[in-house]
Amino acid sequence: MKLHSVGEVAARLGVAPTTVRMWGERYGLTASERSAGGHRRFTADDVSLLDRFHRAVVAGESPMVAAGVLTGRKRSLSRGGGPGGAVLAVPGAGRISQGLARAASRLDGMAVEDAVVDALRSAGTVIVWDDVVRPLLVAAGEHWQRTGLGIEIEHLLTQAVSTAFVRHITELPKITRDRPVLLAGGPHEEHVLALYAVRAGLAEHGVPARLLGPRTPMTALAAASHRTRAPAVLIWMSVKDEAAEADLGLVTSTHRWMQLFLGGAGWDGVADPRVKVAVSLADAVTQLEAAWQARPRAGH
Repeated sequence: MKLHSVGEVAARLGVAPTTVRMWGERYGLTASERSAGGHRRFTADDVSLLDRFHRAVVAGESPMVAAGVLTGRKRSLSRGGGPGGAVLAVPGAGRISQGLARAASRLDGMAVEDAVVDALRSAGTVIVWDDVVRPLLVAAGEHWQRTGLGIEIEHLLTQAVSTAFVRHITELPKITRDRPVLLAGGPHEEHVLALYAVRAGLAEHGVPARLLGPRTPMTALAAASHRTRAPAVLIWMSVKDEAAEADLGLVTSTHRWMQLFLGGAGWDGVADPRVKVAVSLADAVTQLEAAWQARPRAGH
């Protein structure tokens, strides 16, 4: 009977060895055999089970539920969502979004995080953002506005998804730190999850980016641009801020080669020849990558 190491199983499934080990620790999907030296070894049946588990998670099922079904363990979590069994409704969503909605409704942040990471490995940031994450966040926000309930679901989603984007970047090949793009929320902007997505999308293209976070004063952003000689800066705002609009010149004047981009609904209607507007995540990644590629090289 042929036995397989953790590394061999990971290579076959297209995941990291640490992921296979985590599945064993978290969901009980462990190897059935051991080598003479005491190392875990997976049988053909073990590998088949892990393959079915992985496929189920990629298709949108919660890892906890998938593991329970495949191993024959009945879990109360598989029967409902959050309190009272209610599951966040995502009209027209695919299987992955529906699986995430179930996990989020029962506040299983780790399941959300793992499923998003798996989706990012398979489809990349732009597709996952547009087809999975964004519809789910919209549904969570609309549910809260309609009922006054579920803000904890939206908060958990934001935290889990932002962590998933960070994990995704750590799994990509290392990239240069030369002249990074700067990403920042406007002076009064609290929500910067979209910037985590932009940073991950840029990393997939080998473009370095630094995320300064929410509520970044324009003076601080200008100082950071001057210090790093950033070839491009993206400011995200979801709500209009006239003071920030008036201070755009602080950033555009930091150095000759810098290009300033604006993203988010807070910039709707802004017409300033000194800036460019990114209308989507894909557009932001494309424009920022082009600006970074056009940066002056050392010695210029």
